[in-house]
Amino acid sequence: MKKYIYLLTTLFLFNQVLICQNLKDNPSNDAKNIKLIFTENSFHNIKIEDATATAQILANHIKNLKKLKNNFIVKIAKNDKEILEMCKDDFDLVLITTEQYLRLKKSLPLEPFTTNYTDGSYGFIYHLIVNKNDSINDISQLKGETIFIQAHTNDQAATLFLNKLLKEASLKSADKFFKEIIIDSKATNVLLPVFFKKAKACMITNSSLKLLSELNPSLKNQIRILYSTNPIILGFTCLNANKKNDEAYKIFKEVLPTLNENEYGKQFLNLFGAEKLVLFKEEYLKGYNSLMK
Repeated sequence: MKKYIYLLTTLFLFNQVLICQNLKDNPSNDAKNIKLIFTENSFHNIKIEDATATAQILANHIKNLKKLKNNFIVKIAKNDKEILEMCKDDFDLVLITTEQYLRLKKSLPLEPFTTNYTDGSYGFIYHLIVNKNDSINDISQLKGETIFIQAHTNDQAATLFLNKLLKEASLKSADKFFKEIIIDSKATNVLLPVFFKKAKACMITNSSLKLLSELNPSLKNQIRILYSTNPIILGFTCLNANKKNDEAYKIFKEVLPTLNENEYGKQFLNLFGAEKLVLFKEEYLKGYNSLMK
């Protein structure tokens, strides 16, 4: 009987050694997946498929650069519900709009880490633009007209700024003041209707205006900037505040601020109209918060 028990014990211990050895030899058991989540509304002037592919290329570059065994999983979320669903079990990095961050920061362990730097400033500057030939000097002259807005949804910073201008002029809210409000994330679809006098006004980011003016210098002779915002943060790169001791957290802390120093990073930043990423500061939200007053 003792010999039988001894034999079972020996077999059990031997089996455990084999299991441990297999775990050690199998990289998939050692390395956790690194989960990156991007929201559709974060991308500018690009197809989601292209954005996903570029994000995956960047992830592979980081993997090779740091000689990681981890697999990078890139997912695209369409709305708040999908963000919560994708993040509920685990995540390492989320690229999210300012509106989404403010709505979800109490539900997820989001740690704002970086935001974009463009044209000498953090965030983006929006312009309300009209055609010079229309002799429009004040927002009140746009009553009953059509306006194009460069954005993904009608609750983003551009619309907030537009409503702030109307409120300051003692005019009705945008949805009642304008005949039609057309939301489009593609800059050419927003600016060209004003250029060709198909619409009276548009709202577009300074970086998009600069790019289109470089492609078509005659634009500057036909348009006029009526109003401009202060720098506004449109989104953040957030890390998981509950994973500060994880390797992925430390790697992103190191890599994100230096993305502009390599070609893969530059391609990725171009998707967001950004020159580089800068460390987030709470004061950067002042421009956005002022739109809601």
